Amino acid sequence: MVIRKLYIELTNRCNLNCTICYRKSWSNTFADMSSDIFYKLWEDIRNCRQIKEIVLGGIGEPTFSPLICEAIEKLKEYHLTITTNGTLMDDELMDRMIKYVDVVTVSIDGLDKKFKDIRGAELSRVIDNLKKLNEVKEKQKSQRPIINIQFVASMDSMEDIFGVIDLASSLKSNTVLVSNLIPQSEKNANKILYKKYENKKMKDLFDRIRNYSFKRGISLILPNCELKTERRCNFIDESTTFVCANGDVVPCYRFSHGYKEYIFGREKQVYKYSFGNVNEKALGEIWNSKEYVDFRRTVYNNLYPSCIDCDLVEGCDMAKDTEVDCYGVSPSCGDCLWARKFIICP
Repeated sequence: MVIRKLYIELTNRCNLNCTICYRKSWSNTFADMSSDIFYKLWEDIRNCRQIKEIVLGGIGEPTFSPLICEAIEKLKEYHLTITTNGTLMDDELMDRMIKYVDVVTVSIDGLDKKFKDIRGAELSRVIDNLKKLNEVKEKQKSQRPIINIQFVASMDSMEDIFGVIDLASSLKSNTVLVSNLIPQSEKNANKILYKKYENKKMKDLFDRIRNYSFKRGISLILPNCELKTERRCNFIDESTTFVCANGDVVPCYRFSHGYKEYIFGREKQVYKYSFGNVNEKALGEIWNSKEYVDFRRTVYNNLYPSCIDCDLVEGCDMAKDTEVDCYGVSPSCGDCLWARKFIICP
């Protein structure tokens, strides 16, 4: 198996301090990817000839990185996506986006007041930037970048979803991607909208949202709102890996940093898990290492426990963190909300 898609975290820093961010429970040191690491990674990418798609994202804000314009230029031959909060789009960045970026996914979790409550910034700043991007696209007769909107659904934000769809339409967005909240604190643990069992209220709301977005000409991607038996990992299925700002190669968003999460109110410590660092080994060598290959095979074949709906989970010490599970799998994916499609990555 070869790498087909790659996430690159140019920085784990951010210009905002959102109330729902992973970084709220971090003990990490914030840092940018160095030029040395980026250029070593770039050489590795060129040697992995099956890579078709690259996402400049991660947990930090990629447009906050000093390398953002240079990275776009170097990676222009790939299908390139940038995930951003949309607040730092200056003229130089917009010019690079229009020339080389295929998709820009912008986080908008509510309208004016709710957006400011969550993001600590003015939504008008994001709207003005996207309007200007569209104006420059039109002047240059460019179809790219496609603009997509990502919305994190929670009790704090959900009443604004119809307004966000209207906004997406006015900004000529193609898609609104809705993902659920991953609580990083006890305060946020009670703000989730998904349930273990029947969730008729949310299913009915999702039906209304589907119909509304269809009428507005917006493609809609929705998460699960109740627990399903099926477990699939998009990172595994799509032959995807993730490179952190310090060069560590990790299997997915979830294992890119250590943080605390709440799974249906149950506290869990997630540990970062790296299969190697591009400073020490080539990206392809790390991908094809026995440890990484065995991990992908285990996850692909669902050879790990389902902690979320296990009758013994409340008394199980192994479910308190991701170090190892009762099958002996390390790192443990047993509580992964992405695998259950509660959480969706751009």
